[in-house]
Amino acid sequence: MSNIKLYTAKLSPPGRAVELTASLLGLELEIIPINLLAGDHRKPEFLKMNPQHTIPIIDDGGVVIRDSHAIIIYLVQKYGKDLALYPDDPITRAKINAALHFDSGVLFSRLRFYFEPILYGGSSELPQHKIDYMRKGYELLNDALVDDYIVGNTLTLADLSCIATIATMEAFFPLEDRSSYPKLFAWIERISQLPDYDRLNQQGAIEFAEICESLRLSNGTKANYIFKHTMEATTQLKLILYYDDVSPPVRSVMLAVAALNLQDRIEYKYVNLFAGEHLKSDFVKLNPLHTVPVLRYEAEDLTITDSHAILLYLCETFASTGDDLAIDSPVARARVSNRLCFNNGFLFQRDAEVMRKIFRGDIAEISADIRKPLTEAIDVLEQYLQGTKYVAADHLTVADFSIVATVSTLDLILPINGVRWPRVHEWFEVMRALTYYEQANQVGLQKLRAKLCTKVAI
Repeated sequence: MSNIKLYTAKLSPPGRAVELTASLLGLELEIIPINLLAGDHRKPEFLKMNPQHTIPIIDDGGVVIRDSHAIIIYLVQKYGKDLALYPDDPITRAKINAALHFDSGVLFSRLRFYFEPILYGGSSELPQHKIDYMRKGYELLNDALVDDYIVGNTLTLADLSCIATIATMEAFFPLEDRSSYPKLFAWIERISQLPDYDRLNQQGAIEFAEICESLRLSNGTKANYIFKHTMEATTQLKLILYYDDVSPPVRSVMLAVAALNLQDRIEYKYVNLFAGEHLKSDFVKLNPLHTVPVLRYEAEDLTITDSHAILLYLCETFASTGDDLAIDSPVARARVSNRLCFNNGFLFQRDAEVMRKIFRGDIAEISADIRKPLTEAIDVLEQYLQGTKYVAADHLTVADFSIVATVSTLDLILPINGVRWPRVHEWFEVMRALTYYEQANQVGLQKLRAKLCTKVAI
């Protein structure tokens, strides 16, 4: 029998799913406790095994597997005397895989949206919309249970994964009305009869809920102690930003850095795009896409090579509770992400295509045909701005930084007309009035303008 090391915490629902699976397979695991509240998952030795700094992970004789869903499939396929928990039939496996994704993307994500601000953000809130969001998960699973188990009438990995999360959710917010969830209640009762279920799952679920509630109450009387303590511990944090501010994506990140007052935490490394420094071997090793910006955090061996991902990371790491730039709910994140995707996949791509043609010498003048796709892109932005003051909400978000960096670039060759685009023009003026706009965006924009003037008349 292989000596399998499991890096986990009793509090972790995914970790408990692995332990339930191993128990049914008759596997003995060497448990390596990871104290999440003490930051064990962010220590260098742990990050070498899992740069995503999540638990559980297993080390099976040098084979390291991350993510509980991948782990439990691996254990069954390698060590199961039969494949009852994950049958070989492709249809059954497809249904089990769907349920594992349901656990990961619906049940556990909703639970995480609730507890993470308490554990790591110093929150004392009890947001009703998050509670309702979790309880909707109960309803979804109840409706999906057409048989004794999630997939058919025999126990599978789908049940073991979901029960670890559901037991934890119920420890937070108990299912009091049996009549509303009859199939779910029966399923929970059925799974709870598994050997050693209480020790392997239920105790950890209850303990986790008790710790979270204790911290939530403590947060309310200690002025966000956990958040402040975390920020104090990272006072010396240095992030490296590889940049050339002629680039709109770079300027969007510089706007966010200024808005979050992070200038002193950033070490800037200039990459001259027009000199081809982004194509040099050392930089390509850092970012095979040879693009800027790149954000590097060496302490966690973290490299982010896309401006939109950088913007979200900066918000989620440094924006304090109550700050406009804080993304405090799944709905807010979805709205911001939607506008970031609009910029990345539509607005910026049209701008970038024209710029590439200009600097290749394919365009001698900015004709109506050249402006047409750009005009259509601004038309879409005009529609987006009909419903909100800013591009993703009625307050400033990082989506505004991303889009204004592109729009200001487009404005060099397609002036933002207040007659055709009154809302875009109004929003653009608000953005240009930001105290940090000049230094963070306009300086680089003027450098780009000077380069463009050598190629076309603008």
